[in-house]
Amino acid sequence: MKNLNYVIAALGCVFLLTWGCKKDKPTCDGSDPNYDQNIKSIINTNCTSSNCHPSYSTYNGIESILRNGSFKKEVLEKQRMPEGRTLSSSQLNSLQCWVENGYKEAP
Repeated sequence: MKNLNYVIAALGCVFLLTWGCKKDKPTCDGSDPNYDQNIKSIINTNCTSSNCHPSYSTYNGIESILRNGSFKKEVLEKQRMPEGRTLSSSQLNSLQCWVENGYKEAP
């Protein structure tokens, strides 16, 4: 019985640590950003500058991960990218608006 109490306590701690570390999901503020004027600088600073994804330096280079959903999944939902960095709430919200508005390339 004593071991069961330890297991329950350990599971409770894991739950609390996991729950407490959840990141806020980005929300669109109603803006309508486009790649050329708003998003390219975020991508270049956080994805291409460290040579992780050099092909993302152009809209054509990032278009395939936009269309297959992996950009949305990794950057906005799971927030696992950029690896080793954290995007600001403002950057995440701009990216969320960009996704919701169809990944516009230019104004």
